[in-house]
Amino acid sequence: MTYDTPSTLPISVCEVSTPDGKVSYVTLASPEDAGRRGLVSQEIIGQLLDAQRADDLFAPDNFARNRVFVDFLHDVIRKHGVSVPNLIAAARRQADGWVYIIDGRTPTPEGPVPPEDILGGFEVRHGDVIPDSYRANPNHRVLSQRGFFQLDPVLQARLLDELATYR
Repeated sequence: MTYDTPSTLPISVCEVSTPDGKVSYVTLASPEDAGRRGLVSQEIIGQLLDAQRADDLFAPDNFARNRVFVDFLHDVIRKHGVSVPNLIAAARRQADGWVYIIDGRTPTPEGPVPPEDILGGFEVRHGDVIPDSYRANPNHRVLSQRGFFQLDPVLQARLLDELATYR
C-alpha cells in the first residue's frame, strides 16, 4: 500500500568559492542564509556538475547527490514516519504487510510506481506501523526526470525542523 501527499521544499542553488573553483550546491538553505551563516552538510541535497549548462540545468545527469543529505532524509523518515497521519491511515487499511512512502512527484501513486519514486517502507502488523521497521529504498532518487523529491507535508515539516537543529 502507498500513500503520498506532495508538497514543495525550499530548494535553491548556492555558489561557494573553494580552492578548486566555484561549486554550485543545491540546498535547502536560501542563498542569503548560506552566505550569512554557511552551509551544513545535511542541507546540501547535491551538487550541479555544470552550473553553466545551457540546456536542462537540473537534469539528473548534471547532478551528484550528497550522501550525507540522503542518509539524513531517511533518518528523519525513520524517526517521524510512524506519527504521520496519512501513513497511520494507510497502515490501518493495509492490516499486515508493508506501507510504502511514495515520492509526491510520481505520476502514478495508485498505479505502477517507478522504483526511483519509492522512498522506503514501514512494516505493518494488525494495522499498526511497527516502530524501527523503516527500510530505505536504495533506488530512490532525490532528483529524477520529474524533478526533485516531494514529501508529505508532515515529513517536510519534520525535515526542516531537524535541519534547524544543525544551524
